[in-house]
Order: sequence, then structure tokens, then C-alpha cells
Amino acid sequence: MQKLNKKLEYALMALKHFQDSEGLNEFAPMSAKHIAEITHSPYEVTARVLQILSSHGILKAEYGTQGGYRLGKDLSKVSILDLINIIEGTADLAKCLSSEKDCDLSKNCTIISPVQNLNKKVHNFYSSISLKEVLHV
Repeated sequence: MQKLNKKLEYALMALKHFQDSEGLNEFAPMSAKHIAEITHSPYEVTARVLQILSSHGILKAEYGTQGGYRLGKDLSKVSILDLINIIEGTADLAKCLSSEKDCDLSKNCTIISPVQNLNKKVHNFYSSISLKEVLHV
């Protein structure tokens, strides 16, 4: 079954912290180091995840001595599917669905149609759930 990879977990942990802090009216930008410390996640991976989220507008980067990151988008407007695509590159369930070249089994594959159908249903489900909905506990 599909599981969250570590980068996706770190992204969710960071976004939860940003969302919670915004709810407490803490609007100062937060550094990658601060987020890594708060979430107990590895700094290098957390910093890279924050950069990726910033490059896609989910976070806004502020530079300088007091710089850091803050939310750049309303998380109710970003779906889980969006986040998976941003962090993992694709939310497809099977390699053959996201690859342009055929897999080794494509000539004899009897399940491509059902897998495509399942993939479509999973995408529809993930796109119906916002990050705000997931992170609101």
C-alpha cells in the first residue's frame, strides 16, 4: 500500500507548525533550523523540503538576518495531491502511469486498465482533501 515518504512527513510536520503558529498570531518568519529543531527532523532534509515548498508558493521565503519562511498560501486551497506532486514528483500508484517508456511487463500486462482506474480514484480522493483539513486536529 502507498505510504508517506519521509520528505512528505517532514513537509506535513513543518506545515502543521506554520499553521499552528499562524493561529497563535506568531507572524515572524521561521528558519529551517528552527523548524528542524521543533519537529525533530534532520536539518538538511527539512531545509530542502522548505525550499521546495517555497519554490511552489506554499511557503514564502524571506531573506536577511531575520529571514526565514512563513506560509505563502492558504492551506485550504492546497490539496494533499498537490503536496504529493510537489514533494514526490508524482502521486501515481505505479511507475508505468508516470513514465513515458513502457515497463518490462507492458506487452503482457493485464491490469493496466484497472490500475489506471484505481489511480484516477486515488487522485480524485487526494485532490478532495485540503492540507488545512488534514492538519487541523
